[in-house]
Amino acid sequence: MNSDLIQDIIKKSSVDALLITSTSNTLYYGGYSNPECTILATKSNVYYFTDDRYTLEAKQYIPDYFKLVSLACSDFKTICGYALNDGVKVLGTESVTFNTHALLSQQFEKVVDVESIISSPRMIKSDEEINNIAYASRCNDAAFNALLPQIKEGMTELEMGYLLQYEYIKAGGEGIAFDTISVFGEHTAYPHGHPGHTKLKYGDVVTLDFGTKYNGYCSDITRSFSFGTPSDPDYVKVYNTLLEAQKLGVEIVREGMLCSDADKAVRDYLKSKDLAQYFTHSLGHGVGIDIHERPFLSGRSKDVFQNNQIYTIEPGVYINGKFGIRIEDSLCLKDGNPVTLNRCNKELIIL
Repeated sequence: MNSDLIQDIIKKSSVDALLITSTSNTLYYGGYSNPECTILATKSNVYYFTDDRYTLEAKQYIPDYFKLVSLACSDFKTICGYALNDGVKVLGTESVTFNTHALLSQQFEKVVDVESIISSPRMIKSDEEINNIAYASRCNDAAFNALLPQIKEGMTELEMGYLLQYEYIKAGGEGIAFDTISVFGEHTAYPHGHPGHTKLKYGDVVTLDFGTKYNGYCSDITRSFSFGTPSDPDYVKVYNTLLEAQKLGVEIVREGMLCSDADKAVRDYLKSKDLAQYFTHSLGHGVGIDIHERPFLSGRSKDVFQNNQIYTIEPGVYINGKFGIRIEDSLCLKDGNPVTLNRCNKELIIL
């Protein structure tokens, strides 16, 4: 991470220093995934505080201009001493606990929550970040393709979900980006259904929402399909209609477009097909170190599509007591146009 970026954030925030405490932002600025660290960036120094369990490894990964200090990341009283020695009077923080804020307020003239400014650079990805997410997306594609021939009657939602996770790790992924959604039959009408011991039977429809990580960066994809001829005769028609809506969402995005306009376009299309009432969430979200981050593709979002953003397009239809369908790709906006990171089949699959 370029030291100029940190100094720019300090200047934009109108503070003397930044206290970065969240796991996501310490990874972004420190280049190293460590659940037990705090970064203090002043106008003259950048300190990386972690305890002896992590110091040797951290030394290999954090930028050279960081000063590594062996100290418990929650020892804010001692950390304040480093800031005071650097002449800090106004401290910018992320969201902190009430007790931590009270301690900091005793040490400095002013403590300001600047979390949104600290996090804002993450919305635009570097080439390295894009490559990480693209690689994780390819692992997802490989996992889905490897899973399909292994699906058999009688396997449970949990078995299918864990088999999928095994396949994306085998393909090169490095962990789960979020809890896998693996649901059958009427359970697919739950947008974020929890997998259980329900067994797959002929005629069941399936929804899989999953993603692996690579170098600390998440990925996200959803595929819906049927195990045998769908037991509900409406499934095929609704699936193909939703697929057209999803393709519309993929194709219309352009640099400078309001994210809310993309959501509206897809929602209006589904309304014309009398399905909008079953589309109960936003069109998509940004993907990066966190699985859900800006830009947000909702009707209320003020975010604007910009080059080098990574985001999802994932409309869904959820009809209680019948079935649900979601089709999701991750995309990157390059040179003003969307580039789909997922390549595995999203046409209707009937196994």
